[in-house]
Amino acid sequence: MSTTYDAIASNIAAVTVSGSTVQVTWQCPETGRRMGESSANMQADPSVGGRVQSTVKRSVVSEVTSGAARFIGNLLGGSAGRVLRDAAGTAASDLRNKADSAMEYSEASRRAAIVAAFASVESSFQWDDRKQRFRAR
Repeated sequence: MSTTYDAIASNIAAVTVSGSTVQVTWQCPETGRRMGESSANMQADPSVGGRVQSTVKRSVVSEVTSGAARFIGNLLGGSAGRVLRDAAGTAASDLRNKADSAMEYSEASRRAAIVAAFASVESSFQWDDRKQRFRAR
């Protein structure tokens, strides 16, 4: 059987995404017992639609953060406004960088990484044909 996201969804206790790394905490769906953790890296969405969506999101984030930095700087005016605008610009740049790294990945790439992470804990589970899910050994 080829493992799919739907087949393991009930085994997911928690998912944390940090950059391209997906960290998954696994559980037995019958008992709720924690069954370990594993991780895998997401692959950027190579589809044209994924790239277009990322570009649009980047443009929106860039416009919003740049506009906020200008607005903050213009509130005070003069040298104090420039200092505040520069600080807001630096913060906006950091936000854009974080948003950029998150936008490279789609829900499909996150799910694929979760399936890949399951491979390293799969030996702790067995497939239940009757319930069509994995349970603790």
